[in-house]
Amino acid sequence: MDYKNETFEGVPVELDGNTYENCTFDNVVFKYSGGDLEMKDCKFVRFSFVFGGALANGLYALLQLFGIEAMLQIIRGFTEPGAREIELNVSR
Repeated sequence: MDYKNETFEGVPVELDGNTYENCTFDNVVFKYSGGDLEMKDCKFVRFSFVFGGALANGLYALLQLFGIEAMLQIIRGFTEPGAREIELNVSR
C-alpha cells in the first residue's frame, strides 16, 4: 500500500510491502519482517521495532554474537535517534 503525507501516532505500522512518502511517525511500533519497503522524506519522532520471520532470527543471532549495545549502534547508524529514543524488540 502507498502512504503519502500521513501522520501515524501511537499505532503499530506494518512496513513490509508498503511505501511511505512525506509521512510522520510519532510513538509508533514498526513491524518488519524483511519485505520490500520504501520510505522517502519521512520524519521520525519516537518509535520502536518488532521484528518477525527470518529477519528476527538473523537479528537474534547478531544480538547473541555482539550484544545489545552493538545492535543499537547498528540501528543508530541508519536512524540517528536521540538518546533513549529507540527500543529494540526481537520476536521469534
